[in-house]
Amino acid sequence: MIASLNISSRPGVYAAPPADLPPGGREWLAREGLRLYSHQAAAMEHLLAGRSVVLSTGPSSGKTLALALPIVSALAQDPGATALLLYPMKALSQDQLGKWTELAEALGLEGVVGVYDGDTPSHRRPRLRAEGRILLTNPYALHQYLEWHHRWAPFLKGVRYVVVDEGHWYRGVFGSGVALLLRWLGRVLARYGAEPTYAVASATTGGPRLLGEHLLGRPVEVVNRDGSPQGARTWWAWEPDLDPERSPFLQAVDLCRFLVGAGLQTLAFVPSRRMAEALAQAVKELSQVPSPRSDSRPATRGCGAVASYRAGYRPEERREIEAGLRNGTLRLVASTSALELGVDVGGLDAVALLGYPGSVASARQQAGRAGRAGRDALVVYLPQENPLDRYFLGRMGELVAGEAEVPVLNPRHKELAVRHLLCAAAESPLRKDELSELGVEEDDVRSLERAGLLAQAPRGWSYAGRVRPAEVVSLDALTARQVQILVAGGSLETWDEHRARREAYPGAVFLHQGEAFRVRSLDLETGIAEAEPATDGLSTKVLTMEEARIQKPASGVVNSDLGLGTVFVRETISGYKVLDRGRVVDTRSVDLPPIEFETEGVWLTWGTDSRKPQVTSRQVDSGLGTGDWVSPGGLHAAEHALIALVPLVALCEPGDVGGVSSCLHPDTGRPTVLVYDAYPGGIGIAAVLRARVRDWVARAVDLLASCPCRDGCPRCVLSPRCGSGNQPMDKAGAHRLLQAWLVGYGGRGGGAGDAPPPGEAGPR
Repeated sequence: MIASLNISSRPGVYAAPPADLPPGGREWLAREGLRLYSHQAAAMEHLLAGRSVVLSTGPSSGKTLALALPIVSALAQDPGATALLLYPMKALSQDQLGKWTELAEALGLEGVVGVYDGDTPSHRRPRLRAEGRILLTNPYALHQYLEWHHRWAPFLKGVRYVVVDEGHWYRGVFGSGVALLLRWLGRVLARYGAEPTYAVASATTGGPRLLGEHLLGRPVEVVNRDGSPQGARTWWAWEPDLDPERSPFLQAVDLCRFLVGAGLQTLAFVPSRRMAEALAQAVKELSQVPSPRSDSRPATRGCGAVASYRAGYRPEERREIEAGLRNGTLRLVASTSALELGVDVGGLDAVALLGYPGSVASARQQAGRAGRAGRDALVVYLPQENPLDRYFLGRMGELVAGEAEVPVLNPRHKELAVRHLLCAAAESPLRKDELSELGVEEDDVRSLERAGLLAQAPRGWSYAGRVRPAEVVSLDALTARQVQILVAGGSLETWDEHRARREAYPGAVFLHQGEAFRVRSLDLETGIAEAEPATDGLSTKVLTMEEARIQKPASGVVNSDLGLGTVFVRETISGYKVLDRGRVVDTRSVDLPPIEFETEGVWLTWGTDSRKPQVTSRQVDSGLGTGDWVSPGGLHAAEHALIALVPLVALCEPGDVGGVSSCLHPDTGRPTVLVYDAYPGGIGIAAVLRARVRDWVARAVDLLASCPCRDGCPRCVLSPRCGSGNQPMDKAGAHRLLQAWLVGYGGRGGGAGDAPPPGEAGPR
């Protein structure tokens, strides 16, 4: 351990129920002896007044009750009213079903709550559509069903509330697709005369108003002052380098054994499905933890004292593990992020974060799984070998209480909007006056008409294609071209073409539900990739070469210190590395056509060496104050450091951005680092980076200065995704360049000072 941070307990802040809360809701609160937290009362007041709301508070703060009580109470008073609830995963819908059913029955609504998704038996569906009052589903299911809205007429006519739970999950391409889906839902509901009030429930997140407005496409009220009580919480930071003879995985096993041995019921969050299985098995074997089961099923799949939890388990297996956590028979569960969402697992004693989960919001959500109901809790953070993980090792205060990232989504993405337009036209004829609101132009519609996909009708344009658009338009893909991954002739997964080029090249190894598969062939013309099980334990890393040219700066100026605009990207996949337990054992070539697309990018430039900053003796002593002023290695290392920390500023995945660096970029005429959205058209990441550029660059400077290595390592500037094998690389030069940009450029007019405020440059 290198650091310990203690968070004091806090009392709850309570408020009286809103005056408009129906009598049934008030009586239920009195019977249960419950007082409302201040944020619950505020959210209820907005909903009952017909104002759409974003409720963004911490784990175990009662968000479900804050939304369910006013909605169920209102439905109990209005026999024709209904509510639609959207959850990102089927498992979460099933978990929440019991809570909504219990409250509905307590308020006199019997048999009106149900889950309607792909797992719902066909014989139950007609009755749910006709008699259901509160239906729980997920975006993927709604995307398929919305075209058949006439079957839902009894339910849709009465929709008074729409709830979108776990709002922080709707980001990037998936969030953009869901945002468009919600707009199409609004069109269909308007056709039936329904004008619902919307509610978004989210973990603590940066920019909750932006998230709500861009997800829903309408103004929202924000409730984010958490009034729930919190027990004392202790955070430990575990430094793997203190025991260099043991790998981070073995130290994770040691940590979990220690926590279980100390009598603490523990949930360990891990970065992969494979690690979840391996960790649970290793802890059980080394600790000889007894299992209360009498059968011979593996402990990692049963309700013994130790178990793993991940996507891919059967529903009954997941329910068994969740019950084991609630009743205490399970003492340790190693889980992927699948248990981060609001599935009820009771109040645990400890949480181990075995690696940074990708966002501050997720880290706090996972940590909040321990110490519920005001109990004290322990959270241990053990980083893995990458910059994001190591960044927080000495910055526990930022992880615990720093500003959360801004979710990024772009529902006005042209290609995405045009393809989803086909879904809207299949649901209801598309009127001319709707086009600008939906982010498309009449020329786009005319192009679809010439292609035979739309046809002019008396009330607008109707879908004229031969295949249902919902079958081919994905919620989480930007390109229309899809690639099916086949194993033994059967379809395993479907990826968009851009992902397939990067991850399904011949020889690539990928994971599906924790199982490894190797790609034998990829045919982009037919959209087919053939794969087979991979049992040799090897993994692969793609090697790419990128070229990014500035096409159209947003400001019209190319060579300013800070720029934002349209860039043309050409990515060439040159080959891949074969790794055995992280060690490179071979490098192989690949023959694939390059990926070319336009997207959005942000770039930093440096002028002459007359602005070279003064360096301190401490920096010279540490190796950060020597070397050339501008070097290819310094720019390359600066690019890597900036890209590594993008997810700290804009809520996205590391692979959602790419970058290039050059001592003399052809479009700026200056030393330049350019970072771009790795998706055609961009999804809004570059705009957020420009708006928060000082914070972004300062974090990179801090990371380089604090990493104990001298020449660069995987914790700061070395990237496994680098197409040039991390050569050249100059960590000290990167530190000087980024520090110079902050000191000499970041406050200058015409540079970072022109960056728009976050409210204008967030998700679009």
